[in-house]
Amino acid sequence: MNISLRRAAAASAVSLLALLPLASSASAADTHPQQRQLAVTTLSNFKVVLTATRKQTDLATVTAAGYRSTSHGWKLIATKRIGGAGQWFWYSVGVCSFTVTQFKPTPPPGSPSMEPWDSMTVSLSADPAIGCVPPYTKHWR
Repeated sequence: MNISLRRAAAASAVSLLALLPLASSASAADTHPQQRQLAVTTLSNFKVVLTATRKQTDLATVTAAGYRSTSHGWKLIATKRIGGAGQWFWYSVGVCSFTVTQFKPTPPPGSPSMEPWDSMTVSLSADPAIGCVPPYTKHWR
């Protein structure tokens, strides 16, 4: 009888260990939401990465991360949300048009120098039936 108790205890321990990866993967999904890179454009001193982040439903939030080139690599300037939080459908959001501009304005004669600014304009596909939405423009200094 002692042997069958040991077998039962061992079988229970193995069953419990088999469930642990399932429990940890569920919590990992909560802390690391699913992301999909929609577009990247790199210019000489400015880069934009457009990313869709899935919510717990089939909705997504789209963000544009602007980076400036430094001697140590790319440094994040800021991340800007495109549209509202959870505005886009995860399975169908896509890029219709995407333009990135690296711009250093020329100051008028006699005026102090102006800060450089960079921008991007993007139009996204909201849904296959709706098609492309009007463009969003974001600026970074």
